[in-house]
Amino acid sequence: MKIKKYLLASVLVIVFAGAFAAFRVGVGRSAPSSALPVIADLGGDFELSRAAGARVRLQDYRGQVVLLFFGYTHCPDICPTTLHTLKLAVEELSEATEQVQVIMVTVDPERDSPEHLDQYVRYFHPRFVGLSGTTKQIDRVARQYRAHHQRGKPAPGGYSVSHSGYIYLLDKEGRVRALFGAGAKQADIADGVRQLL
Repeated sequence: MKIKKYLLASVLVIVFAGAFAAFRVGVGRSAPSSALPVIADLGGDFELSRAAGARVRLQDYRGQVVLLFFGYTHCPDICPTTLHTLKLAVEELSEATEQVQVIMVTVDPERDSPEHLDQYVRYFHPRFVGLSGTTKQIDRVARQYRAHHQRGKPAPGGYSVSHSGYIYLLDKEGRVRALFGAGAKQADIADGVRQLL
């Protein structure tokens, strides 16, 4: 009986480990494109707002590799660090910059108007795009990508928002092919993009 329980527990550990690995795909520097399978149960098209009232859909970027990130402009650490890393990755792809689009979706639409967000992301790179919307719209997109976000309690300096820090690598058809975790190196991100170009 103990042996059966041990075997069952071992099988469950292997299954959960495999499921997590499928969700959080690591990108190796020399991995072939076949190492980036489509993550079919994650992502999808959406429509949000850009500066000057422009409505933007993810499908507007078909034909480009997209690096998608969820964050907010008042973030003290993860967001500016991630955007700086994405800037370095795009610069490393100098030969293919026009084929790559970085998009930041805010998780703090109350403070991040499309205009404010646009100014923020362009500080890191002139081609970066910032998207905002209503709380309901942002929540819907976050659910599509399983991006966690939760507003904290009010504080003297303003509230903070805890959020996941994944960078989603989308192919030219808008399908999620890999996720880069916090602390990802620009060289690995650039190599991941090259595999999809």
